[in-house]
Amino acid sequence: MIPNILIIKSCVVAFFLSVFSVFSQEGEEVCGWINSFKQYENVDLEKAQEYANKAVLVSKDSNDSICLFKSYYYLGKILYQKREIATAEKAIKASLKIVSIFDDKKYLLLNYLCLGEIEGIKNNHEKSLQFFEKALKIAKQGGFKNLSHEIIICKAILLQQIDKREQSFSLIYSIKKEVDSVNVRAMLYGTLGALHLLKNKDSSIYYYKKVVPLSKELGNPRLERVAMSNLGNVLMITGEHEQALEYLKKSKEKAIAIKDFKGLHYLTLQLGLYDLIKENYKKAVEKYMVALNKYGKYVDDTQRAHVYWLLSGALWHDEQFKEAYFYQEKYIELKDSLFTIEKNKTFERLQTEYEVEKKNDQITHLQEKQELEAKQRKLILGVGGLVSGILLLLVFMYRYRSRSQKTIREKEQQLFLQEKEQLQQSEKIKRIEGYIEGEEKEKNRIAMELHDGIGGQLAGIQHFVATLPKSTATGVLRENISMISKEVRLLSHSLSSSFSEIQPLTHLLQTLQSQYQNHFDLQINVYPEEEIKNLSTTQKVFLYRSIQEIINNIYKHADATSVVLSLTISEEVVLMIEDNGKGFDMHKTAKGIGLQNIKDKTAYAKGEITIDSKLGQGTTVIIKIQKEYEEDKYSSS
Repeated sequence: MIPNILIIKSCVVAFFLSVFSVFSQEGEEVCGWINSFKQYENVDLEKAQEYANKAVLVSKDSNDSICLFKSYYYLGKILYQKREIATAEKAIKASLKIVSIFDDKKYLLLNYLCLGEIEGIKNNHEKSLQFFEKALKIAKQGGFKNLSHEIIICKAILLQQIDKREQSFSLIYSIKKEVDSVNVRAMLYGTLGALHLLKNKDSSIYYYKKVVPLSKELGNPRLERVAMSNLGNVLMITGEHEQALEYLKKSKEKAIAIKDFKGLHYLTLQLGLYDLIKENYKKAVEKYMVALNKYGKYVDDTQRAHVYWLLSGALWHDEQFKEAYFYQEKYIELKDSLFTIEKNKTFERLQTEYEVEKKNDQITHLQEKQELEAKQRKLILGVGGLVSGILLLLVFMYRYRSRSQKTIREKEQQLFLQEKEQLQQSEKIKRIEGYIEGEEKEKNRIAMELHDGIGGQLAGIQHFVATLPKSTATGVLRENISMISKEVRLLSHSLSSSFSEIQPLTHLLQTLQSQYQNHFDLQINVYPEEEIKNLSTTQKVFLYRSIQEIINNIYKHADATSVVLSLTISEEVVLMIEDNGKGFDMHKTAKGIGLQNIKDKTAYAKGEITIDSKLGQGTTVIIKIQKEYEEDKYSSS
């Protein structure tokens, strides 16, 4: 029995290995077709479609759903590029149906993006935007940065098509600095070239020129062909005909190389326009005939009607009036046909809308009938419950009265506590006011002593030294005495509130720069500088003292190498001082005397102060005060 079991197990293992081998080979084959598709996607649309079709067939035969939804997507993508819209939409929806089951975020958003582009071609702009929004939401959730940018660019292109240029510009500039992918940057510049075409053709040329080297870097001849064609078109409009011709010829070479017959149709028309401008009417007629007869099958009836119109004009200029009349008639006939088709489509749409509206009216009527019956039932129940409701109301009124009285008592207690807190705050402000007034008086007294006492004595010593015979030693002594005198005078002025009132605030800022230049780099920005003179005396003294206190704290404690002081004056005055010093722990140092002093002065000035500091990351102090408040409360009397 044992040998038989071993034989059975061996057979089972061999079977599964053979099946796995078959699936593995088929999976590799699908990957091969998909890779071939990607190689030819921007080079040969026909070959790319051939490989995408093969990938779909092999995926179906092997029941490989993952490869199948990828293959359907690539097929739909290439059909969209060929503008075979109906079959492209069918392929993308087939991919979307399968990918929704597997919840593959990347291919889910790619399918929505392609459907958005398809709906845009069909002029269903609202649906197109809905698909773009779905794709963008998935891209942001999944962290697909480059795909997010692509979707935003596609959305901007659609907004431009429906004459929402400002919104389109806004979207493009919202991502312009974030784009780092070469492919997305090429898309972005191409879109900017199109957006600027109407109002700023120089900018349009600038951006189209940036696309050309990027397309070469990507190895994308299709994108390079389109970029040079667009560039030639704009240059033709601006009258730079020879340069335009050069780009159009290069674009034509690329189109021939990649078999872009639709592109060749438009390029032939542009080259015909060049001949028309140069009054080579026969050459223009020849090119229009090539566009019509050789490449006309690759464009729709609307574009063919446009060719009839151009051809009729070129023939008329060449004095071939009979032929010109013939193609003008063909143009009118085809335009009438297109108008009839469009009219029929509009009629069918209106008829569909009417049928939908009719059904909606029937549904509304049934809903109203059901609502009426429901109201009747409610009325019966309401009358029955009215009596019991009255009794309950009496009970509730009694309970409500009791709760109201309790609430009133609680609110009275809260008001009492609030009044008590306000009184305590008022007393605190009075104490701060007295402290600041006393501090200012003491500073003024010390400033006077420094200026009149020590300053006078130093002046006398300096005069005495000046009478001594000149020598190196006396020269050094005079310089030292002069330097000490300046330091004493500077200290006296910084302490005196009367000096801070007389001298402009800008003088303090200049003094600070010279005073601390050997300790750290102090950068000062005042905007607008002329507004300083409109500040009240109280505000100037407050700012003077605050800046002194903060800069001195930085000098003493921060070990900073760079300090930035910004003063902005508008409806409110904003002072911001940032340093790159060692910072401090907000929980341990936030109640220091220096910081508390600044906070008290700011509270007294009815302002706000914000201090942000982290160890090793520097400190930022922001003080905001209203431009108008009570006049000079704490300047010296």
